[in-house]
Order: sequence, then structure tokens, then C-alpha cells
Amino acid sequence: MASSRTSPRRYPARRAVVIGLGLSLASGLAKAACPPVRVLFVCPAGSVKSAIAREALKRRAADEGVSLSVSSRGVHPEDHVSPGLAARLKADGLNPASEPLRLLTQADVAQADMAIAFDAAADEPMLRSAQAWKTPSWNGDYAAAKADLDGRLALLLVELKARATRPCGAP
Repeated sequence: MASSRTSPRRYPARRAVVIGLGLSLASGLAKAACPPVRVLFVCPAGSVKSAIAREALKRRAADEGVSLSVSSRGVHPEDHVSPGLAARLKADGLNPASEPLRLLTQADVAQADMAIAFDAAADEPMLRSAQAWKTPSWNGDYAAAKADLDGRLALLLVELKARATRPCGAP
């Protein structure tokens, strides 16, 4: 007589558990395989608007559990952060100098899923398909620039969350 350990009745149940577990893991892997959305911010100098937007979006996305990759570039990289602006940003916990200034390249644009160009940067030929954001000066009117960016990032995060619910590769 066969023992209960090798009973044919138990194998179908084990097989169902293994198959179910395998399907569950495969489903999770398929979802995890989607790369994060790559957002590129570009401003004329690359040190103020795009760099501040990069840091602010990283922080807000992390707070809201949104997976993304954010970078910033300048059309003509140059440090335009005044001492007063640096102090205000530090008080708000933002450090636009956390990454080095980088010159915009065609490869940057090609690799981005979403490009956002501030002010005159939107006139660059390689940024024709970028969203154009005309925004207040951070050095000239910190409160207005901060409020404007906060509103724009809130809307951007809604869009990024909606993208995250779509299958990989869907527009």
C-alpha cells in the first residue's frame, strides 16, 4: 500500500500551488521589468530652473512612491545661483548643485521619455517635442517661482502616476 506521502492525490494540489506561485512571480516580474520614466529638465544655464526642478521632482516622487529617473541639463551651462538663492534653497532642503552642470546633447533628448524645457531653452531645435514651461525667475521672485514649480510638479506627478498604471511601452 502506498504511503500518504507519495499519494497521487497530493501531487495535483502541490502542482497547483507551484503553478500559481510561478504565475504570481511572473506577473510581478513583468510589472517590475518596466523601467522608470526618464524625465529631462532643460534650462538655458542648467543651474537654476532645471536643477531645482530635478531636485524637487526627485523628492516629491519619492514621497509619493513614484519611480522615475530625473536629470537636468543646460543649453549653455553656467552657474547662476546667487548666494541669496542658495541660502533660500538650502532652507527648503534643495541643493541644485548636488549633480554637476551638464551640457545638453542630442543623446540626452533621445533617451528621455519626457523633456521639459524652461523659457528660452524651448527654442532649441533639438527640444521641439519638449513641453515648454515659462516660469518666474528664482533669483528675482523666489516665492512666485516656488509656487509655480509646485503647481507644475503636482500636475506632472498626476501624469507620471497615470503612466505607471499603463502596460510597459504604452504611450
